[in-house]
Amino acid sequence: MRGGSQFGSDPFFSALQKISNWIRKRGSFFWLLLPMILVGLWLSTGIYVVNPREQGVIRLFGAYSSIADPGLHWRIPSPITSLILVDVETIRTDRIGFRTEGADRLLRLADESLMLTTDNSIVEAQLVVQYRVGDPRDFVFQVQNPESVLHTSAEVALRSIVGRTDLVSVLTVGRPAVERGTRDFLENLLRDYKAGIILTDVKLQTVDPPEQVKDAFQEVTRALEDETRLENEGLAYRADQIPKAQGQVQVRIRGAAAYQREQIERAKGETNRFLNLLS
Repeated sequence: MRGGSQFGSDPFFSALQKISNWIRKRGSFFWLLLPMILVGLWLSTGIYVVNPREQGVIRLFGAYSSIADPGLHWRIPSPITSLILVDVETIRTDRIGFRTEGADRLLRLADESLMLTTDNSIVEAQLVVQYRVGDPRDFVFQVQNPESVLHTSAEVALRSIVGRTDLVSVLTVGRPAVERGTRDFLENLLRDYKAGIILTDVKLQTVDPPEQVKDAFQEVTRALEDETRLENEGLAYRADQIPKAQGQVQVRIRGAAAYQREQIERAKGETNRFLNLLS
């Protein structure tokens, strides 16, 4: 009896007993109201918010249904529909040939960065690709992992363009052409894949020869730079000397013409003088 008294005085069981008594007093009306309450609670789970930088992709039984813009919305709750929020404003970055660890540590990946030029030379190229989501529907549905597809496609594009360019151009004046070609190639691939990604920038970080032969390549580069410098100096000297020479030619031509006129006039004078003496 003492144990039963303690059991009955427990606050939890007292509250449970009160609820049970309340339900018994309501009778069949409560059992009719309970499903409506549960349905209302289930429907309330369909309320959702899309943030200003996002768009919501609604899936109906797994298939595409609609796109939700920023704001407060309602959808048919799970499992009939599901929601995927996609950030369409943030500029994302992918790196080819290297990764960053911490604030200042650079990890070089030779399997991604080493590639052949058209003259069968090996270079180490590192690329930075910046992008954002342009079409959230394609980003979610067309490819399984769009960011992985972007990374692989960027590496393929860079290898293709470097493979069409000779070593000297890749290392020196041809870098802008490599960047433009890589971007065009990558944009075409993403368009074919319908990845829903828009490129904002494609930038070569470094294009260097492998470490084992880097010193020799640097000597070649310096020799090419000296050749270009000497050629420019020769062109500048020629541009300076030709006008001077042309000026000297004009001066001599004018001097010769004046001397000719002087000799003709002198000869005429001498002729007139002899004719006067003769007369």
